[in-house]
Amino acid sequence: MDSELQEKQRYGRNKETIINHSFINSGEYRKKYDEISDDKELNRKIYQIAKKMLMHRSGTLLEDMYWIDIDSLEIVASETTQKEECKVKYSKATKKMISKHKHLLTIHTHPQSMSPSIGDFSSALKNKYQISLVCCHDGKLYIYNSKKYIIEMFYKHTVAKYKKKSLSDIDAQLCALNEFQKNGDISFKEV
Repeated sequence: MDSELQEKQRYGRNKETIINHSFINSGEYRKKYDEISDDKELNRKIYQIAKKMLMHRSGTLLEDMYWIDIDSLEIVASETTQKEECKVKYSKATKKMISKHKHLLTIHTHPQSMSPSIGDFSSALKNKYQISLVCCHDGKLYIYNSKKYIIEMFYKHTVAKYKKKSLSDIDAQLCALNEFQKNGDISFKEV
């Protein structure tokens, strides 16, 4: 690992992305994962992975991502060595593994604690994920899916429309996503 990446990953480097350890380890946070599915074992596995990713990326703008086969509960792929901030690039090995599985759940981190991005929705649709989750550094948890591709420029235009109303980036993004959800293009909720 190069020294610049080590420096970025050093705990506390980015104070805005440090997780609240006491909340992430609380029963309140754990209960969020009970709402993901009817399978208690799957929910427990997702929670354990989420905690692992959040601890790993606390204090950074780097993301981790895992893929779980819903039928076997096997972790079929993971991306935990990303070097580009706020993004997950699928390696060739990951692409190969996820193409072999039909019932996948995917979970990844969002260090800036934003709701799923339009790219996340597109990826869920393209890869036919059964369940997609984003766990945020502030403790929020989102479940999402997509029924239709949304052109990124159209999405950005919709977000900009809400930002003109003096909304924060997070609130403008949520308003845009709610608009697309009302149209039936996507579905998402904070768990």
